[in-house]
Amino acid sequence: MVKIPSDNPPGDTTQLATFMADCLSERGVKVDTYETQPGIVNLVAHSGEGSPHLILNGHLDQFPGDVGEPWSVPPYSGRIADGKIFGRGSGDMKGGLASLLFTFGILAQEEGVPGRVTFTGTSDEETGGRWGALWLLQNVEGVRGDAVLNGEPSGLTVRIGEKGRVPFKLMAPGKAAHGSFAGYVGENAIMKMVKALPVVEEMREMRAVFTPETKRLTEEVMKGYEQQYGHESREMAEVLRHVTVNIGVIRGGTKDNIVPARCEAEVDMRIPLGIDPLDLKVELESRISGVDPSITVEWGRHQSTIIESTYTSSQSEIASSLWKNSKEITGTDPLLSFTSGGTDCRFWRKIGVPAVSYGPRVYGMGGVDEHITTDDLVKMAKVHMGTALDFVHSRSR
Repeated sequence: MVKIPSDNPPGDTTQLATFMADCLSERGVKVDTYETQPGIVNLVAHSGEGSPHLILNGHLDQFPGDVGEPWSVPPYSGRIADGKIFGRGSGDMKGGLASLLFTFGILAQEEGVPGRVTFTGTSDEETGGRWGALWLLQNVEGVRGDAVLNGEPSGLTVRIGEKGRVPFKLMAPGKAAHGSFAGYVGENAIMKMVKALPVVEEMREMRAVFTPETKRLTEEVMKGYEQQYGHESREMAEVLRHVTVNIGVIRGGTKDNIVPARCEAEVDMRIPLGIDPLDLKVELESRISGVDPSITVEWGRHQSTIIESTYTSSQSEIASSLWKNSKEITGTDPLLSFTSGGTDCRFWRKIGVPAVSYGPRVYGMGGVDEHITTDDLVKMAKVHMGTALDFVHSRSR
């Protein structure tokens, strides 16, 4: 799977989806495919009937391999060396995806497994999920389920929640003129944006709004955050307490000798518990208006994919089963965790379905030389299988 590029952008998962569908077809499983946009392919397969109904979910798309730095191992090599599996997407999230595909394939062939298990292989996760998990939930029957087990990289922690994601697009208007008249004629849109961006960056000072319950929960899951990605310092776990701001893209101007008439900036903000996305937008608009009222603020993506921070109770049946199986396989009490990134789980949580993630520790995620360990991969597969079996059997009694 690592050898099959599924970089997003461009987001084309056709080849990988075909490979995965063939894997299940070889086991006698019927697979439905949904191409929601050109090249954006989602897979759905069912096994069994009735209740309980467990969803196994993972995404096919991944970060681009080209990040402007050289890899010491080719990004699509899938090389296995020294107990490590290298390649773009090995951790986020083809390791977890392979484990869930394997788990579902085995369960689909077993007789006597109670209830129903559904595999959902989604696309578009890295760019918001509008044409992946969200589309399936809005358009396909039989994908809601009673609980969701996802394979995102979690460092073998029991991940029960995540920060929200709120992307914004800022637009500064200007007035074009010959560059030799700059400062006398025209309005430089880029310079307007330059003055506004420090105010945008200051939004990171906003803190979570906790209840006593969510304050205790955040303290607990901060311990698990440290384990997930190789960030060992407590300081990194502080990311769960406040808004983060990334000014990721700036576009403006046409030539160096023309005063730019337009400048755009794309900003990614991640919000902790207790902050509403709309309130965040209102606050950002107010601050930018104080700098330059001509600069507008819009949602950076389709509004349906903008969701506040979500979590599943650690006492839910799926979380308890996952915790028990992780302890049995690893021999240690697993930590609970949140992620500062976003996952497809939020779409199920938003409609009241408990959703948890369990995956390997990933090294170099989003950078060069991404890899996971073979030991984590095997442990994860055992935990996925045990959790799925325990969930469907316990609910069927």
